[in-house]
Amino acid sequence: MTIEFRPEEMMKPIVSIEGFVTSTDVKLHYLDWQSDKPALILITGLGDTPYLYESLAGALSNDYRVIAYARRDHELSKSFNNKYDNATLVSDLKLLMDSLHIQKANLLGWSMGGNEITGFATAYPDRVDKLVYFESGYDMSDPGFSIMVSAIPEAAYATPADMQSVDAYRLWYHHFWARDVEWNKVLEKNFQGSIHIKPDGSVENVPNDTIFRNILSEVMQYHRSYKKINTPALVIYAPSFLHSPSNDPQMIETYDQIDASIVIPWRNRSREQVKRQLKNATIMEVPTGSHISFLFLNEALLVKTIREFLKS
Repeated sequence: MTIEFRPEEMMKPIVSIEGFVTSTDVKLHYLDWQSDKPALILITGLGDTPYLYESLAGALSNDYRVIAYARRDHELSKSFNNKYDNATLVSDLKLLMDSLHIQKANLLGWSMGGNEITGFATAYPDRVDKLVYFESGYDMSDPGFSIMVSAIPEAAYATPADMQSVDAYRLWYHHFWARDVEWNKVLEKNFQGSIHIKPDGSVENVPNDTIFRNILSEVMQYHRSYKKINTPALVIYAPSFLHSPSNDPQMIETYDQIDASIVIPWRNRSREQVKRQLKNATIMEVPTGSHISFLFLNEALLVKTIREFLKS
């Protein structure tokens, strides 16, 4: 698959400004849809970039000052101390808000970003207006999550041949992460921000595999608890979490088995935890999509729902 995108044009954000906030420990790259409206800060999942939010942010920017940033050692952001525990990531979010003089904000976290918004709302309740759990109402310290990660077949992962060129890696990336939605400009921008192209044309991930594994390890050690959160929260789920990366019948059967025996029970336990602990939660499930594709397959509904929730 060859896709005709011009990266130098694609990477120009449709925002008022982009910039960095820096401390002795971290340098964070952010995109800012500037306005004098209430702040809405968007936090990505593991491995993703703020460009993944560009369409959603643009749609919400009429009502909010939307800010999306790259987690440490993602995209252009850097860590100077190699720390990735949730308390450190929460302190990075606080650094961003303090540096941009934002006293209070709405927070939206996708996937592991749910850990950061949970930790922040617990530590700094007076600095949060509302929370949006964007396919992130999950306790990833639950053994079901690590079992799911281990159960994904080796054949689904990128091979050395997939890493030999941008086009080859793009094809793998699309199939692994979002085969149930057509490739689009937002996915392309996120993809471009998630890779480093070597002089020989081959590709490596950003963050690299070592950092990715270190962050994932920290994610699975953070025990999610909503007990101290009184902030109103919107918890959005996709109908499914995984999607088979190919049409191969054996791969589809394997993914179906993983879903039935591991993923569905884990997701159900996480939902029950939300219902028990998150006092002011509104829970919804969108009609279509999986963990990544749900944004693109339900964007108009998501924009409408988030806007109405934040204004209520």
